[in-house]
Amino acid sequence: MATATNIIDLKDISVTFKTHDQTVAAVQDVDLTVEKGDIYGIIGYSGAGKSTLVRVINLLQKPTTGSVTVSGQDLQTLKPVELRQARKKVSMIFQHFNLMAARTVLGNVEYPLLGSRMSKADRRAKAARLLKLVGLAEYADTYPSQLSGGQKQRVAIARALASDPEVLISDEATSALDPKTTKSILNLLKRLNAELGVTIVLITHEMQVIKSICHNVAVMDAGRIIERGRVSRVFTQPQTALSRDFVETSTNVKEAIERIGSTVSIANFASNQELMYFNFVGQSTKEGVLSKLSKEFGIDVNILFANIDQIDGENVGVMIAILTGDIEGFNTAVTQWKDRGVTTQILTDANLKGGEL
Repeated sequence: MATATNIIDLKDISVTFKTHDQTVAAVQDVDLTVEKGDIYGIIGYSGAGKSTLVRVINLLQKPTTGSVTVSGQDLQTLKPVELRQARKKVSMIFQHFNLMAARTVLGNVEYPLLGSRMSKADRRAKAARLLKLVGLAEYADTYPSQLSGGQKQRVAIARALASDPEVLISDEATSALDPKTTKSILNLLKRLNAELGVTIVLITHEMQVIKSICHNVAVMDAGRIIERGRVSRVFTQPQTALSRDFVETSTNVKEAIERIGSTVSIANFASNQELMYFNFVGQSTKEGVLSKLSKEFGIDVNILFANIDQIDGENVGVMIAILTGDIEGFNTAVTQWKDRGVTTQILTDANLKGGEL
């Protein structure tokens, strides 16, 4: 059974598709728990199985094996009419909006309520409130063809909220949008999470999206979850090559290493020189660690790349620099800062040639 704080509890989930000549394991032996009120990201490249997995949450995709518990209900034990009711508490938004062209914006938002016992006036009033909530009150009588992509997605979000869901699944909902519009949609989802308490499960292939909004993340590859945890931990201490690839791409570290590799040859460094990668988390981003230690050990610091982000409310910084001077003393001293959020790695020519840490 799910705990009091877990709104989603998937156990031993596998999904297998069979064709006339082969069997495809889309999801393999996955456990996933999501706490009520969380914004939980699932990241992976195309074909990783993430969309199949989230469709299991409301049994739009029945698992081949495993159990599905949502809001304390074992969905696989429900009768059809009970399952239809349970599904209303899990809404989805998609990349391509799926709006009805012949209906107005208000009509699209109102549509999920047509089968309810609400009066026409109450339905329209609720749809109007939801449009105001997503910032589109003045577009009620407009048709989808007259809207921008970001506005269409806001309509889709308002429609998804019509059934008062406890869980909102965003399946690559920002993939077709430009960066500015993506940021506005993510900010809207974050606000809805805070104001309505709706739990959000967000599917994406972009770490930038994960770090912008999510508290927890699961990394999927070949149908399995290969890493999971708080976003700040996965971001600063990735345990798998795929997670590192996502992180390095989203922070521009990968691009920076490739650029540095085209201009710097570590083989030509003096004996008192090293190329160092620094990671700073939390308070250490404000403490001038490198400045303090460079003065103490007479180290000259040539910064080649630096970046700072805020991830799940915590500052996270990265830096790549050439250090010259008392390297041994510096390296010994900097290890004492590990418990305060500072980690380092000596980069080699292999790192530069491979374009990764």
